Amino acid sequence: MKRLIKVLFVAGLATQCSFLFAENNAEQNPLSIKQIMESVITPATNTLWEIYDPKTDEDWERLEQAALTTITAAILTGQGGSGEGDMMSVKEPGYQAFNQLMINAANDALAAIAKRDVDALQQAGDDLYPPCEACHLTYNPAVANQ
Repeated sequence: MKRLIKVLFVAGLATQCSFLFAENNAEQNPLSIKQIMESVITPATNTLWEIYDPKTDEDWERLEQAALTTITAAILTGQGGSGEGDMMSVKEPGYQAFNQLMINAANDALAAIAKRDVDALQQAGDDLYPPCEACHLTYNPAVANQ
């Protein structure tokens, strides 16, 4: 029940944020895709990759939070941002495809976490990396070269 409440809360928050982005143009949106990536997605995905063998309830809770955060932030990055070129990037089918693959992998991680299935969690983590790297190489090569 607690997990369902979290999922519904995150889904509601993501929906509200997507309406906010849809209603505002890029100049009014204070967040760039880069800011969302660096401050939200990177820490969340790092958690998914670093806790590869969860042992405690706290580990599983951190993983669940990371997966939910990744999904929410990916929904936001799919809407665009205030950074230079952000609104052009989100119009690209390739960008949207990479973004959706990130959401899919995070959803797979969330399902694995709910079942406490370490193998499925590891597979979801493995599935998460390629779209992230490919998107960076295509839309922000400076990040990929760091």
